[in-house]
Amino acid sequence: MGQSKVDYTPNLSRVLVIDDFFGRKVFHGTNQDRVALCEKFGLLDVSAEGAVQTPLLDHPCAEAVFYRGQQPDPARRGDSVQNDLASSVRLALDGWQDPQGRWRPWAMVVLDLMFYTGLVTPESDHHMQGMPEGRPSDDKPEAYFGLDILRGIRKVDAELPVTILSSKKRDDVSRTFSELGASGFLERDALDSADMFRTHLARHGLIPDPMVLGSSRALLIQLRRARLRAEGDGTILIRGEPGTGKELMARFIHDASPRVKGPFEARSLASIPRDLAESELFGHSKGAFTGAFTARSGAFEMATNGTLFLDEIGDASLELQGKLLRVLESKTIQRIGTDERRAVNARVVSATNIDIEGRAKRAEGFRADLLARLHQAGTIVMPPLRDRREDIAELAIQFIRSAEQSHRKALPRQILPETLELLERHSWPGNVRELRNCITQAVYQHPDVEFLAPVHVLGFLSSGSTIVRVPTEFEDPYESGNLDLPRVIAVMTGYESSDKRVSEIVGALPAVQLAWSRLASNLVLTAIRCTKRVTVEQPEGEVLINPAMKLLSGNPRLTATQSADLIKKLLGNSPSGWSISCLGDKDLFMALEIAQRLRPKGGKKSSTE
Repeated sequence: MGQSKVDYTPNLSRVLVIDDFFGRKVFHGTNQDRVALCEKFGLLDVSAEGAVQTPLLDHPCAEAVFYRGQQPDPARRGDSVQNDLASSVRLALDGWQDPQGRWRPWAMVVLDLMFYTGLVTPESDHHMQGMPEGRPSDDKPEAYFGLDILRGIRKVDAELPVTILSSKKRDDVSRTFSELGASGFLERDALDSADMFRTHLARHGLIPDPMVLGSSRALLIQLRRARLRAEGDGTILIRGEPGTGKELMARFIHDASPRVKGPFEARSLASIPRDLAESELFGHSKGAFTGAFTARSGAFEMATNGTLFLDEIGDASLELQGKLLRVLESKTIQRIGTDERRAVNARVVSATNIDIEGRAKRAEGFRADLLARLHQAGTIVMPPLRDRREDIAELAIQFIRSAEQSHRKALPRQILPETLELLERHSWPGNVRELRNCITQAVYQHPDVEFLAPVHVLGFLSSGSTIVRVPTEFEDPYESGNLDLPRVIAVMTGYESSDKRVSEIVGALPAVQLAWSRLASNLVLTAIRCTKRVTVEQPEGEVLINPAMKLLSGNPRLTATQSADLIKKLLGNSPSGWSISCLGDKDLFMALEIAQRLRPKGGKKSSTE
């Protein structure tokens, strides 16, 4: 088979394969076992040592980075090979860096189960270069290293897709990997390996889609949820602020559905007059009311075998809510002016930007029974643009091209780096819709330029929003100028009154330190409790430091190791430096334990090279 140099391929997803057999580096030649696996599963090897020579595949499933998960790598005769849990988990959580320098999540992490450890003997090295002879405990299901890696990942990240790929017996680990939230189990020796892997990755992977532009982790998680929910017929509720693309997501669900393809019908309940809402949704018979000169089908009938998207469902009147509930329960509608009931077969996807859950709980204008019916298959939450800033460049370029096409005399243009920086710093209260409008107006206002400069977009940024600063690294807030230090000290120590003199604050440093300790630990604790993962096995919730630190910092691009650094910085690097408020809270102890395991003292980020 021909050989070819492989570079980054934007239209392919990238997976991480952690496997002692296929992931090992060799001193001489190529890991031919890895080459064979890539050919079988349709993978392009883009690992540091595999990117130069790799099979040329007609229809590859994905790019793959291979990692042994053990040290040393490569190994030679006489070496003692040991599993490296910390580096394996760190690599899985941190993701990979694209040519533009952006950190991106793996589309999927693929784990082997059993890893051979021990001494590399002349016999074992002759049989397989760099492989140890193994220990009896390696092959015990309860001690599989692959499951240890999965546990380590789940302590920090509940959303990263992780799949087992092994020749071991599925039944031995089925319950364990299910409880740990693995996406599934793939047999390494399956005959239809490439098709099997392609299908599994398409269902469970964090994969972008051209319909809903963006490759940020926040968006990819929702796309993954939408793909899985689209496979059934249950109702779906889409939540999100105005302008986040809820209707676009509904169309994505419609296109991803395996149902018999019917039409996609969209209705906004906020724009339909209340006295016409029933006719619009359920239809009417001839003569049902003044002006009803002919019978008319409603949206439910029009969407037969397809999807009915009900936008702004929170604006439905209580009377209409009751009738919608009956339709969803009986799967029949009754046209206005007739007693006949007609069967309907349309999947209902609804959307709202208001807190209908809170209204239903308080019995303030929304029925709890209808709410339960509206999200039988689950809820999709569209992230605001401020939580997916890494998508702004891609969105801006797409909107520029669309505006140029719609304005026949507009020149093709590039976006200047400083313009992109300005857009990425904007708070975007109107979300993607506001960005599109801003770009479109800028192109229309300046059709005869070849570069989109900051001056072109400044006039179209929403006046009520602020320019926010997104830190790329952990900064000392006092050095960065983001805090009024005297004011912070005054408030923390109780010297906030304007009549306090400087002399009265002398000696207050211990009070400041104590106040800061309590403030930091309370902030961390609140973030942890807001993001804990509650399961049947862990009703008290599982501590997840990466989601917690993303919430606390407002930076959705934090990696797991960055979150560990932030935890240690806020709470202290050693037991002697822990905040006083940590001493009585096990969640904070757990957070510090996870952080120290991910970032041991003097530890550095792992590498596949």
